Amino acid sequence: MVIIISREGQFANRIQHASSFIVNAKEHNYKLLHLFFDDYYPVFSEKLGEKKDLITVWGKKKTRLVVFCQQFLDLLVRIFLRLRIKKLPLFEIIEFKKYGQDTVFFDLNSDEFVQKAKSKLVLVYGWLFKDPQNLQKHKQLLLDLWQPNKNYLANVENYFRKYKQDHDVLVGVHIRRGDYKTFENGKWFYSPGQYYEKMKEIASLETFHDKRIAFVICSNEQGISLPGTDKFSVFNEERHFSEDVLLLSKCDYIIGPPSTFSIWASFYGDVPLYMIDDVTRPVSKEDFRKNII
Repeated sequence: MVIIISREGQFANRIQHASSFIVNAKEHNYKLLHLFFDDYYPVFSEKLGEKKDLITVWGKKKTRLVVFCQQFLDLLVRIFLRLRIKKLPLFEIIEFKKYGQDTVFFDLNSDEFVQKAKSKLVLVYGWLFKDPQNLQKHKQLLLDLWQPNKNYLANVENYFRKYKQDHDVLVGVHIRRGDYKTFENGKWFYSPGQYYEKMKEIASLETFHDKRIAFVICSNEQGISLPGTDKFSVFNEERHFSEDVLLLSKCDYIIGPPSTFSIWASFYGDVPLYMIDDVTRPVSKEDFRKNII
């Protein structure tokens, strides 16, 4: 059995992180328990709770007891790691606290990990645990599992119908602000004006000639409002973050800085994504790619 004992990032990070373990557990037939998904559990439909054969989410409601137990377990594991105690008769802690962009990920398909997952209690702590092969193989399982609850789903359908009406192409624009001011020394902390210039570049691409384009703004910062032009429309409404990621997944294209949020939306909806890693470089149609996850 594998137990996820670290809280890795925010919404999309938590989903992508858990998904690698879910598909790996499905492929190799071991049980999976997540101790730190209670923050986002209410966002999803009842299907998440029904899939107990794949993943059990502990503490679905954030009671004081749940918070105490989470804090206690987190402290206990940190003490073990500080004392360099990773193996005891009943369990083993596998730590992989590496976050660099060029870091080689921990391969969940390794024979050693799979054997441990199926034969003992394994506590995993860290971010870059991945199983890209089985993410593709069991993608439909993930689409079903991470379906939002009916209220968010209905809201997104309404937004999508409104935005798609009178437009041939929807381009989702993920404007990541907030924490990106300091993340990676702010190298992807672009201004709304810089995103707007990219929007104008995209609207001018030959592939969109004679197409009615609308840009859908999704951001973790309130108050961003970009104007439309005679070449394109812009929708600036503020929505719940789960609606934003689902709405991005329903667009025809997505643009945004390197971020799990837009990467997950691209994977979920099979949508071409242009990751703006260098805002000064002109965009081309070839910059939009799939399967970046």
